[in-house]
Amino acid sequence: MKIRVQNYTPEGFIALDNSALIYPPTEAVYNANTFRVSLDLCYTIKQEILEQALHDVLERCSYAKVSLHAGFFWYYLSPNTKQPLVHPEGSYPSGRFSFKENNGYLFKVLYSEHRIALECFHALTDGSGAMAYLKLLVERYCHYANIADFQFPGALNYKARPSIQEFSDPFQHLYDKNLPSYPKISKAYHRKGTGSIDDRVKVISASIPTKQIKERAKARGITIGEYLSSTYLYALQQLQQQEVPLQKQRKPIRLSVPMNLRKIFGYETMRNFTLFAVIGIEPALGYYTFEEIAKEVHLQMAVSQDRKRLLSQIRRNVGGERTPLIRFAPNILKNPLFKLLSDFLGDDQYSGVISNLGQLELPPALEGAIRRADFHLSPGLLNRVALAVIGYLDTIVVNFTSFLNTDTELERLFCTFMVEDGIEVTLSTNRETDR
Repeated sequence: MKIRVQNYTPEGFIALDNSALIYPPTEAVYNANTFRVSLDLCYTIKQEILEQALHDVLERCSYAKVSLHAGFFWYYLSPNTKQPLVHPEGSYPSGRFSFKENNGYLFKVLYSEHRIALECFHALTDGSGAMAYLKLLVERYCHYANIADFQFPGALNYKARPSIQEFSDPFQHLYDKNLPSYPKISKAYHRKGTGSIDDRVKVISASIPTKQIKERAKARGITIGEYLSSTYLYALQQLQQQEVPLQKQRKPIRLSVPMNLRKIFGYETMRNFTLFAVIGIEPALGYYTFEEIAKEVHLQMAVSQDRKRLLSQIRRNVGGERTPLIRFAPNILKNPLFKLLSDFLGDDQYSGVISNLGQLELPPALEGAIRRADFHLSPGLLNRVALAVIGYLDTIVVNFTSFLNTDTELERLFCTFMVEDGIEVTLSTNRETDR
């Protein structure tokens, strides 16, 4: 089942969506721009069945059968006719992509004894889009493995013809040149950490009972996501206090929180459709209690999701793309500029990233077959620890990914606060314990 991708580029060339433009020119060893979603089943995963399921996913989602290319003016996608590959899972998730070793595809399917994982380069889609691919992959795998026939609630329908909207770029439709651009934000605090770093993505995974964290969040009038963001800010505040004893010299501490715009604007695209709430505190004004941080986070998240503010962000982002100086400058000149923009409008503004995919809704036929769900982000060189959150059944998993080889102080402070707040935390890691 194939469809023609609708865009404004010549036949055979597919324009990157507005959010994706920044990822190819800024991709580097310590800026992989990748992430992973995975499901662990109570069954042994068989490679040949997974390959069959992947074939079905690409037949249904033909717009994912693409590869990335560098043109003279822009990076672009084009149809990929090569065979998709299935890879054994390694020890470290969300590393830098080797497109050549993956036959040019922008997503990678991996497996271990019980796990089906999908890693994605951000130029293809965001976390919600990748999860939609993973759901369809697991659905088709279970069909061929004779485990069960089902469809995830609200997921892509394998039997339905893909809609044009699935590979549309909603940012272009929502762009309004008459709106004012989004205001600039000052530089934030960045923790360097101690010890050495390397590009292996180290993980500390915290599993939390959903009921317990929900009760602690509800008691403060905030959501689970706001509770976790507040805990992150609280831990960063402690770290900056240790590093910067003089209060007036302390910088703002902010988090970048991706917001899924699909429900807000009613577009069910499979491309990137995310903007980032930048929320935080001003430690130069004094010490913030956890309750004060929670209040700030709750109010700032509400403001960040206002449609008018979101449209202003879209005006800034798409307007920059359409500027003739940007549009017609060759890539050799544009790439360094995009790196500066990525720093100035991205990493410089926040002290960390926390991305929450929310609760994974499972079909009844699969509830007894799921062992675990995971979501991992690639960290960066400036913000060397990232947090990714996903819920399944009665558990929430918070995955800390880091380039730091021995420094786990942020993770310790974060988890210690939750334990002291009455929440049971079960930890696991891929870190080498003999270091």
